[in-house]
Order: sequence, then structure tokens, then C-alpha cells
Amino acid sequence: MLVLLAATAVQMFPQAQAKADLQQSYDALARKDYDSAIAFFRAALKTEPANAAIHKDFAYTLLKTGENRQARDEFAAAMKLDPKDESASLEYAFLAFETGKAIEARRTFDALRKSGTPATRTTAEQAFQNIDRPLADGVARWKQILAGAANPDDISLFSAHWELANIAELRDDLPLAADQYEICWHLKPAMSEILLALARVLGQLGRLEDAHAALLAASRSPAPRTAELAREQMDARYPYPYEFLNALRLDPNNVALRRELAFLYLAMHNEREATDQFQQLLAVAPGDEAARRQLDALNHLKTRPAVEPSVPAPKVDSKALGEKSLALGYLADAIRYLQQAHEQNPDDPEVMLKLGWAYNESKDDSEAIEWFDRARHAADPAIAAEAAKAYRNLKGDVQPAVTVWAFPMYSLRWHDLFSYAQIKRTIPLPGLNALNHLISFYVSTRFSGDVKSGLEASVAQPQYLSESSFIFGAGAASKTWHHLTGWLEAGESVNYLPFRRDEAYAIPDYRGGLNFARGFGHLLGSPTSGLFYETANDAIYVSRFDKDWLFYSQHRSGRTFAVGDGASVQTLFNVNFVHDLKNQYWAETLEMGPGVKVHLPFFPANVYFATDLLRGVYLDNRYNPRKPNYNDIRVSLWYAITK
Repeated sequence: MLVLLAATAVQMFPQAQAKADLQQSYDALARKDYDSAIAFFRAALKTEPANAAIHKDFAYTLLKTGENRQARDEFAAAMKLDPKDESASLEYAFLAFETGKAIEARRTFDALRKSGTPATRTTAEQAFQNIDRPLADGVARWKQILAGAANPDDISLFSAHWELANIAELRDDLPLAADQYEICWHLKPAMSEILLALARVLGQLGRLEDAHAALLAASRSPAPRTAELAREQMDARYPYPYEFLNALRLDPNNVALRRELAFLYLAMHNEREATDQFQQLLAVAPGDEAARRQLDALNHLKTRPAVEPSVPAPKVDSKALGEKSLALGYLADAIRYLQQAHEQNPDDPEVMLKLGWAYNESKDDSEAIEWFDRARHAADPAIAAEAAKAYRNLKGDVQPAVTVWAFPMYSLRWHDLFSYAQIKRTIPLPGLNALNHLISFYVSTRFSGDVKSGLEASVAQPQYLSESSFIFGAGAASKTWHHLTGWLEAGESVNYLPFRRDEAYAIPDYRGGLNFARGFGHLLGSPTSGLFYETANDAIYVSRFDKDWLFYSQHRSGRTFAVGDGASVQTLFNVNFVHDLKNQYWAETLEMGPGVKVHLPFFPANVYFATDLLRGVYLDNRYNPRKPNYNDIRVSLWYAITK
């Protein structure tokens, strides 16, 4: 009996709590305290998520605060829970159209105009026609344009086919949309994002095998964003050979796709099919040396004399394929190949480390911890250190780390050698691992100086080109989130030039800011050649510069050339923009020009030489003692390491 009463009480308590939260929601609405009402509605829905009425009232409250997208989703939940609630369905349809979901809006209005009450049917009919009539007119117009074209496959008509495909999809004419997307793909096969649209429509038509082929081709696209979006929509399992062939029929010039199939056949000991794929690959990419070596090995097997001793089949380099798959983000492939490499050589610590990273990026941290634990006992100190750091981070034991970076640079414009550097040591707060994983606290020594300023003691009014200081401080930095990092620092700047007269020997130094850095494509150090783009953007507050905010935006784009084992060269074009809040002339510049970066095989990952030829312009020439334009050649070395 006591057990029954307890069970009844437990069951009634959430209902009572939801009722109390709901009452407070309505009380807050009466006071027009919408923020409180929203909070209480959320609390009530946590207890009663299947209550359609709460979802509906919550949606109307969100509308009062202008949160139309959230309101739309709440009306959708209410409509799903109570399909007979026509008012919720109508509200959802109108909001869906307003928030860019025209297909869903049209479908909902179409259903309501056929099955609702007379009033609902009238409203839905008018709304449906308002959406459908322009779409129908658009379909007719673009069909007429294409019908009058001398050659419907002319690439100049791509926009017409693309518009017709989009309008047909919006109107739920999926067969027409699929046909037009296929024509668009035929006209512009370099636009791999078309494959995503084609896959979307084919999936709705139930042509699942064709949709999968389009996604598989897109997932091996050279466009990183397209490949990422495609992989998000695919199954976790590895594709079968026939699926690769389906994708290649759609995208026959996809080098990555064909290379992967060739090596898959090789791993399956299907030399005949592997040979055929390597031959087709070399016809598209004659410079693919790995494919040429494999094809030569396969041809040697075919042509060797019968009396010749047997030659083993060419081995698949599972480790190399695993590392390449990991670098490209094909995590399932990376794990499969690296597992094969581990079976071939169980004592290779580098494979264990790579498996740790592959599982970590796949969000399987339990497996990642196991592989990092094995790799941290490696004899190679670099592998052991990297694995130990990753192991500690995943286990929640944040350890101190030392980061050193240096940036020496010679400027022909100033005929001077500058150097900027920092060494900092993180200091985890004991017993606060959760905070340490969000914010790193550190002590730091910075250096900012140049050679020329140190030679001007005898000049009456010397021109100082750098801070000429060691800056001792302590600070805190956020962990990087979506390539964005925030930081702040306080300390003391100590001048190392005893004769410098423009400021005191030691002054307080406060600085902080935000940094956003992102790269796309084949970045420096990439094992393959290709195009790249990278950007670095900083907003920095520095107290010693008259408490000013400085904004730096640097952009580089060009081509990376992989020229050997670990070596790469970039030819690029720079666009550098500097601005400050106080509009000081020296901090208002725009620079553009070509450059070269070099990463040598014996360099660590974050070390490179660079040479840039820049043409600059001062954007604000008030109080500018110099010419408004300038030229500069800069030769620099970047070095960074964390231990």
C-alpha cells in the first residue's frame, strides 16, 4: 500500500509542478512580463512536453516578443500533437512562409484548403493561391524561355535551368526539379553544391539509390563546405563498391572518388577492377604519382614471365590512406584504414595516436582515451608528449603548458629588423577543472623591439618604430570556440632602452581582445596541392596607445604546392586592413600585394618563412608627416610551439 501511495505521489508531483509553472506563465502574461512568461512556459514543457495547448500558448507568447522562428516551431509541435487544431496549423503555415519555409507552408495550406472547416478552407485557399500562383507563373515563364532557346543545353542558359529547378521544387513538382538540377549539373559540373540539391529532391521522390550517389559524389568534392554538408547527411557505414560506381556515373571526373574506389578494389585484391580505375584516374589526373606507381605495380604483375618467382600483390598503404582520410575529415574511412594499419604493425605509436584523434573527432572519447593512453608510452618523445596532453585533456586533468611564439621580420621600407615574441605558461586553478576547460589562466612575458631604435641614442628626436619593451603580465584566455578566442592581460611594460625619452622606464600595460582565424582548402603543410584561403582578424585594446582599440584584418588567398615529403610552398595575394577608434594616421592603412610562404620538411608544423611585396596607402592623412602611399618588402619567420 505504501509503495502504491508513493508511486501515485511521484506521478502527481510533476503534474502539480507543471500546473504551477503554467499558472505563473499566465500571471506573467497578465503583467506583460513576457520574459518571465517564456521562462515558466519552458519549465512547464519540460514536465509536460506532449501538451499541445502549452505549446500553442507558448507560441503566441513568443510572437509577442518577435521570436517568429521559435513560435513557428512551437506551433509545429502543437500541430503534430493535435492534428485537428486548425488554428495552430494555420499559424504554423503563415509563419513558415514568413521564415523562409515556403515548401512547408504551401503543403500545409494545400492540406487545410481540402479538409478544414469552411472558414479555414477559405483562408487556406487564398493563402495557397498567393504562394502557388507566382510559382506557377514562374514555371511557365522559364519553360517558355528554354523552349525558345536554340540549344537548351547551352551553358549560357544555366541560370534559366537553375531558376526553373528552384521554383519547381518550391511548387512540389519534384520530377521537374530533379530533371532541371541534373541539367544544371551537366552544364556546370564544377559547382558541386548542385549535387546537394539534386540529392535532396531525389530523396523526396523515393529514388534513394540515386540520392545516395549524389551525396557520395558531393562528399568527395574538393569544396570543403559541400563535402562536409554531404557527409552529415550520409550513413556512418562505409560505401560499397557499386555505390562508388553509381556516384562516378554521375561525377566521372571526381578524382578523390575514383582514387578511393581504386584503392578499395586493391584492398579487396580485385586487381582487374583496380587497374581499370587507376587507368581512368590517370586519364583525368595524369599527375597523380601514387596512382601511377600502383598502376605500374599492377601491370608488372600481369606481364612478368611464368618462370619468374611470384611477386606479392602490391600492398595498400593503410597508414597513409588513414592519415589522408583523417586530414580530409572522412572519419569513418580514417578509422577503418588506421585499424588495418594497426593490425599490420601493432607497435606503431603514430598509428595509435592518429586513431586517438580519429575517435576523438568522431565524438567517441572512450575509444580515443584508450588509444591516447597507448600512444603516450611511445619511445618517440614528440608522439608521447602529444598523446599525453590529449589523454590528460580528455580525462579532465588539465596540466600546465608552455607556449612560445616569435615573429622576426625585416622591412625594406624602414630598413629595420623587428621582432615580436611571447612566452607564456598556463596555470590551471586547482580543483576547478570545469573552469580550466573553459578559460586558461597564464603568466606571460612579451617582447616588442627593433634594431634601429636601439642605435638612435645620439639623435635629437629619435623615431621609435616599436615599443622597445619587455612586458611582464598575467592574463586569461577563453578556449577557442568556432575559431574565435577572447583574452585579456594586465602587467608592466619595462623599456630596455635607457635613453628613450618619450615614455617612462616602466609603465602599466593593459591589453585584451578577440581573435578569429580560419583557413580553407590546401593550407601550408598540406600533403596535396591546391587552392587555399585564410583569414586572421583581431580586435585589440592596448592601454599604452592612448587607450585605443586596434582592428586588424588579414586575408591571404592563392595556391599551395606540395613539393616533397612535408615540404610545401604557397604563392599568394595579401590584403591587409588596419583601423583604430581614434583615427591615428599610422593605424589607418590598407595594404595589398603578392607573397610567398615556404614550409621546409624539417620544420615543425607551425614554422614557415614568408616574403611579401606590398603596396600600402594611409586611409587618414591628417597629421601624417609621410607620403600617403608606400611600398614595402617584408621577409619574416613565424615560429610557434606548445609543450
